[in-house]
Amino acid sequence: MKRKLTRNIGLKILSLLVAYLIWLLVISIDDPIISEVIRDVPVQILNVDSVTAIDRTVSVLEGDTVSIRVKERRSVVENLTRDDFTVVADLENLNAMDAVPLYATCTNTSVTWDEIDIYPSSMKVQIELNKQSEFNITVRTEGSPENPYEVGTTEVVEGPTVLIAGPESVVDIIGQVVAEVNVNGMSEDGRKTASLTVYDKNGTAFTETQMGRLQIKDSSGVLLDGNEVNVKITLWETMADIPVEVELEGTPAEGYQVSSVSTVPVTVNLVGTQEALARLNGKIVLKDPISVEGASESITVTANLEETLESLEEDLRMPEESDPTVTITVLIEKTADRTFTIPLSNIEILNRPENMTLTVSPSDMISVSVHSTDNTTVDITESDIQATADFSPCAEPGNYEIPVEITLPEGYELTSEVVLVVTSAEQETTAESAAAASEG
Repeated sequence: MKRKLTRNIGLKILSLLVAYLIWLLVISIDDPIISEVIRDVPVQILNVDSVTAIDRTVSVLEGDTVSIRVKERRSVVENLTRDDFTVVADLENLNAMDAVPLYATCTNTSVTWDEIDIYPSSMKVQIELNKQSEFNITVRTEGSPENPYEVGTTEVVEGPTVLIAGPESVVDIIGQVVAEVNVNGMSEDGRKTASLTVYDKNGTAFTETQMGRLQIKDSSGVLLDGNEVNVKITLWETMADIPVEVELEGTPAEGYQVSSVSTVPVTVNLVGTQEALARLNGKIVLKDPISVEGASESITVTANLEETLESLEEDLRMPEESDPTVTITVLIEKTADRTFTIPLSNIEILNRPENMTLTVSPSDMISVSVHSTDNTTVDITESDIQATADFSPCAEPGNYEIPVEITLPEGYELTSEVVLVVTSAEQETTAESAAAASEG
């Protein structure tokens, strides 16, 4: 038996060797060794406490994600994903070049450490002082409450300031912290959750990476969950068409008088609490009186309504995007002269043409300048003045200057003519209107 086993032993060994080589050849063909690159594998940082314990902070400059090259059989490599790898940077291995070597392991035991190459092979970091500073929170609203409301006041429930901690180089460029809150459709006071946005000193919002390097806390040092705060919003009401009034001081020059005082605009809209609006008593009186002392000619000045509102120390302001400028005109005339403002509706219109559309300018009031023939004070009112205009020339299309006939009480005369500019156009018939509408 032993002789049979040892017979031709060399040939048998050669056969085994050939069989092994054939097996290797088959394996190399069916499951060859290949090289594969797996990208964007995250890096875990170990022993951060070794840096933060000395009041320093770590900023990753390069190498927070890496690419891994694996050389293994295709059957192994083609099933690998980034989740199969753990790449670590141990800060205790930080070298003088501020670089930390990277090490990788794979959950698949078929892949050994010597079959893994990491690119880049180290993480570049910056170690710098940790800094904490206090910043005011600016509340910025977007959207509009329902009419007739506007946002009156906003208040951050957690307090008007936040503490922001992080790398000194990042904290030092912070310019503003903004709580952005949507008030669209609000019709009553309420609270809203607002996300904090940090802007640099150039007005550019911080990136997610920059925000990730910061810790934002309330003024007592409690970390804010999700960098969010609660904002209390108080709505104010809008009151429309509040008359603007002006106080005068002083006396005009001898022989002169104040004939009238007018403002542009005549009325304004204001926003405020119900109590503050009620205390206005239906009018807003400008803060600074107008001096007419020694005046012998009319005075025109401008005033800023916001200054008046500030002086009242009330919960009042102008609506958003309103012009606060008020123009005041004080008409100074000789004692024997006076200018009256007569509504257009008080003019008696004669011979108004039918089937004509008339556009009249001025469209609301006419000015009638009156002189007392005995040079005494003008002692009449608007009701004593009669005005008549004959529109018979307007029967044809065109532009016309129509004189207004003014009748005054005895002892008074006009100092200038009064003229209306009238544009006359034919009215469209019902059929023409319908045709125009259908063409449109």
